Amino acid sequence: MTKDYTFIDFDGVILDSEKRMLERKYNLGLCDHENESEFDTYFEYTNLHPEEWKYIIKEAKSINNSVEIIKELEILKKKIAILTKIHTLQEMRVKTEVLRENMKILCPIIFVPPGIKKHQIIIPNNQLLIDDSKNNIKWWIENGGRGLIFDSTIKSDTKEKVRSLEFLIKR
Repeated sequence: MTKDYTFIDFDGVILDSEKRMLERKYNLGLCDHENESEFDTYFEYTNLHPEEWKYIIKEAKSINNSVEIIKELEILKKKIAILTKIHTLQEMRVKTEVLRENMKILCPIIFVPPGIKKHQIIIPNNQLLIDDSKNNIKWWIENGGRGLIFDSTIKSDTKEKVRSLEFLIKR
């Protein structure tokens, strides 16, 4: 990838899929969202029940018009890419299908496998990452990038946080 891309996280920025996954995990009795082994157990479950990812991702809703804004950014020929963590190959398959076939989003999709950080896949090199994970933003900035935390609940954008991707249209 060349310089000057804006990287956009998928879960919790484009779609409310992260919230849906945590609800499903909780409903299975895996209630400690800080416990990595519970996530491992849940992802093993999703391998046995691939329809989980369809529920989590295919039925997820756009957050603050993110899908529509990304389509507009593509029309404007903005250099954007989706940089998303995956936990299983089925999750990767469903994300690709939803983005390409259902949403007709055509920008590059870069998948980050388990155990790897986003800044290890893409060298930040002063490029912008928009992500709902404070840790991802922290590591991105520490490795030479620029980052904004996506928080759909704030009333207005700040220097560190944005509630929508709309500001990218005017950039």
